[in-house]
Amino acid sequence: MITEWLGETKKAIPWRVHRGDINEVLANLDKNRFQCVVTSPPYYWQRDYKVDGQIGLEPTIDGYVEAIADSMKSVRRVLKDDGLLFLNLGDTYYSAKGLPKGTDAKSKARRFGLRAVDASGLGVPRKTTIGIPWRVALRMISDGWILRSPIVWERSNGLPEPTAKDRPWRSYEFLFMFSKKPRYKFFRTALGGSEDVWRIPVKPNSSKGLHNAAFPEALARKAIDCSTEKGDEVLDPFAGTGTTLTAAVNAERPAFGIDLNYQFCEFSAKRLGAI
Repeated sequence: MITEWLGETKKAIPWRVHRGDINEVLANLDKNRFQCVVTSPPYYWQRDYKVDGQIGLEPTIDGYVEAIADSMKSVRRVLKDDGLLFLNLGDTYYSAKGLPKGTDAKSKARRFGLRAVDASGLGVPRKTTIGIPWRVALRMISDGWILRSPIVWERSNGLPEPTAKDRPWRSYEFLFMFSKKPRYKFFRTALGGSEDVWRIPVKPNSSKGLHNAAFPEALARKAIDCSTEKGDEVLDPFAGTGTTLTAAVNAERPAFGIDLNYQFCEFSAKRLGAI
């Protein structure tokens, strides 16, 4: 079932939030609709959002990679030929300690608020970095996406990882910039001289505990400014609590978001309704 919220900002910038499966919702939209997509799918085995059909708890690494790649095929259909996709993916470590049970209190102490993958039998050595971002990126390249830049998002003020005593703490994530075609809309001045390392601090989350994994609005805004003009429509197919959508309408770009979680969608709609 698809539930929809819609409205516009005080500056008459329209926004829509759909609760539903990404592939189902996008299949009902026109091709070549969006100029820019900025999104961060659920990371592999990090959280159980308690929603049927969620991505992120696949029993195998390949299953997760395929799920993300398949959803990006749906995104590709609705992205304009001169549009860009910015895909944020985080990695994690394999602990092989068994299935997660409820909320992991220890995860809140780690830099990204994440937990090491606990599922047993994934076929990789214990304690290894799994390499999820690059596994997904290479799979998408095989589907025809052009990876133009593996942007490094340096989280300049993230919390330490006190449980990591035998390796460096993580201080960055990838924001992959993909295009459909060799030529696309891009505005270099929006980079502000930062090129492919974006130093953007983590800010306190405004989602009241709903979504601790949300990236900062400034990250989404930079991607939007690089790839769109006023009036260009922006999509986030894993909208969470609406960070990308908020960045889009604040930049005077119409915004369209999708999420399976009703609470996330409701929060996003209230957030957008206040702008």
